[in-house]
Amino acid sequence: MGFPEIATIVTTAAAVAGKAVEASAERKQARAFNAAAEERRRLAENQAAAMTRTALENQRRGQRNANAQLASARADAAASNLFPGGTSTVRELDLATRLEDDINNSTNAALQEVNTVRAQGGYDAHDLRAQASQARLRNKGAWLGAAGGLFRGLSSVDWSSFRSGSSGSNATQA
Repeated sequence: MGFPEIATIVTTAAAVAGKAVEASAERKQARAFNAAAEERRRLAENQAAAMTRTALENQRRGQRNANAQLASARADAAASNLFPGGTSTVRELDLATRLEDDINNSTNAALQEVNTVRAQGGYDAHDLRAQASQARLRNKGAWLGAAGGLFRGLSSVDWSSFRSGSSGSNATQA
């Protein structure tokens, strides 16, 4: 067995080992991307749930404030001795409508923001999963490269010099 064959085997082994390390790193990266995707999705969902609770609490608070403002308007109308079937009723209905519209608009805006957070979390998770898929493909490519390097390296070795019946070992046996 000559030096070129040993050098080829060592070089091939080193290349295969390097590709194996690369493949392992790609697999770990794919797992990390998948974990990050799940974490991002979970965080976005938690944030959206908290924002929903806040929006609904603000809606209840707004309705309580609206009822208080309507009660105050009724008390003002009663104190001014306005006729209950006239202008004060129209003003009260107008105030009630405006207050309700303000409450609904702010609640809808908050819930729209919740939907945006959920959607962004989904998009981010999707992007991370796509990166994980790319890492898995690179992992497979690295393993295929390692196998190709192994076969290429082993096919370039002159295996006849390794046989027990080679000319070098016959001379020492005789």
